[in-house]
Amino acid sequence: MEREHVDMNRISPDEARQALADVDEGREQVARRAAAPWWYHVGIGASLLFAFATVSIGWDWIPYGVIGGLFLGPYLVTQAAKHFTGVSLDRFQATPGARRISLAIGILVPALILVGLALEWGLDLRGAMAAVGVLVMVLMIVLGRRLDAVLTRELGRPA
Repeated sequence: MEREHVDMNRISPDEARQALADVDEGREQVARRAAAPWWYHVGIGASLLFAFATVSIGWDWIPYGVIGGLFLGPYLVTQAAKHFTGVSLDRFQATPGARRISLAIGILVPALILVGLALEWGLDLRGAMAAVGVLVMVLMIVLGRRLDAVLTRELGRPA
């Protein structure tokens, strides 16, 4: 009886190949849908631009920049992208390549913020944080698109 149970669970080589082909096809489908829509990185960058520009506008605007530009804007853009693509994943941590690009973003953005704050408040150079916001927006668009290319490639690799 034990012997029959083992034999019943075995699959043929053709069935195994078909199962692997199905897994590969599923990975390719997810990889195609994992790339963010064209407006995602623009929206994230614009949200950060708004947050940084509020520092240049004045103290009264900073809370709006923090709430709208650092929290609400990115949250809404991310939710819209999830709805649009049908794929929910942490695109910044999903694959090793995505994590490397995220690390670069995580180092560059705070460094730019420090430079902008030093220029804006330390040297009283008005508009410096708004200029940093423009740089961060460009950075988010360029590196975000690179991240999507890496994410799509790495997710789509055959099993």
